[in-house]
Amino acid sequence: MVRRVYRVCRAVHSRLDGLGAKLAGGRWNSPGHSVVYKAERVSLAVLEISEEFPRADARLPDANSQDLSDHWIERQLSAVLCVPSAVVSGEFNYLLNPAHPDFDFIDSEVHADFRFDPRLFG
Repeated sequence: MVRRVYRVCRAVHSRLDGLGAKLAGGRWNSPGHSVVYKAERVSLAVLEISEEFPRADARLPDANSQDLSDHWIERQLSAVLCVPSAVVSGEFNYLLNPAHPDFDFIDSEVHADFRFDPRLFG
């Protein structure tokens, strides 16, 4: 199945190596685990990075989301993992594992000059 997913970020974070997530950790990975975050829609990608929204801690029933995805990363179970958005109920984000052998087969287009609506931040 071919699915288009999106990432909105500053140019300095545009590399798809998972280094930023590895250094800082994130909702779906603990520090030390490389992963690339993408969203199913551009609008969701914008909301996921917006500092205007409080950071929700996405938890799955009876399990820590970081532990689950760290296991997925370490075991290289797949190149892509679909996870629920903690910002918009019913929508999804996708984690890409740059260490997985199939990662190189993921076609990633780079789009420049995304312009945020200033009302989002002021």
